[in-house]
Amino acid sequence: MTTIPLVIGTIAIGYLLGSIPTAYIVMRLFRKQDLRELGTGNVTATAVIIHGGKLPGILSLLGEILKTFLCLFIAYLLVGELWAYLLILVSASVGQIWSIWLGGAGGRGQTIFVTGFLVLCPVPFLLAGLCFLLAFFTTKRLSLGNQIFHLVTPLMLMLANLFNPALFGLGQHSWGYAITGAALCAFFFVKHRTVTDDIIQSQAWGTYSR
Repeated sequence: MTTIPLVIGTIAIGYLLGSIPTAYIVMRLFRKQDLRELGTGNVTATAVIIHGGKLPGILSLLGEILKTFLCLFIAYLLVGELWAYLLILVSASVGQIWSIWLGGAGGRGQTIFVTGFLVLCPVPFLLAGLCFLLAFFTTKRLSLGNQIFHLVTPLMLMLANLFNPALFGLGQHSWGYAITGAALCAFFFVKHRTVTDDIIQSQAWGTYSR
């Protein structure tokens, strides 16, 4: 196959797989409720935990993780190059945020983002995760911690150009990680709503002072 069909195929497959509303399906099966009509309206594993319980929430989370590994495996079979792994992660995250199966509704794309980068460049991404934890436990604000995490992540991913020990032989040195991380974090800022994050915080972890 030539490059253009591979790019189009990678984007299409990633988007369709990412669009599969795992959290929505699990909530329907266990509670026969529509997550879009509950709480923040976000179709996420966190929402399933809050409104459906731990077991459905864990199953929803595992479903998102499985989708991510499936996307990476398909990118490996189709191309086996870094650009395909990164492209399919972007398209899968977009699909999870704006799902075709839910009429444009969806979740936050965070599980696909986190799982994918933990596989592709774990050390730089874990450094970004530490920044999130530091911000969260210092400020006691989930919303602010998320924003700091999304700002810091592309900067931490730049380190992958220097060192990037990873599993499965995927630890390449490239600026592509930072560029992809910046694009995804931009999507997350578009999706971000402080009010809904406050609802999640109060329902899942308790209310903290501002």
